[in-house]
Amino acid sequence: MIRYPSFLVVFLIVVVGISLYQIKFFITQNEVALKTIKTKIVNAKSDLEILNAELSYLKRPDRIEKIALTKLELKEILPTDIWNLKDLVEATKSINARVPK
Repeated sequence: MIRYPSFLVVFLIVVVGISLYQIKFFITQNEVALKTIKTKIVNAKSDLEILNAELSYLKRPDRIEKIALTKLELKEILPTDIWNLKDLVEATKSINARVPK
């Protein structure tokens, strides 16, 4: 026959054992989740490096120039196309002076 104090000790041992098992189970789940998150972070960093490399490849000036000339049908800027701002102001003043109000 089990006495009352012995029953209490056995009950406490069972409760502590179950509690330790639950704690170990939750810790294991959290470790798995942490490992998954770390793997996703590493993959995201790798993808980011690849995207940065692709972006720098796409931003090459010679590539953009070729697209601008062929696809967009733009022309190269000539030295005569560059105007001084003073010249534009003077030209607008002279045009405004000639137009009757």
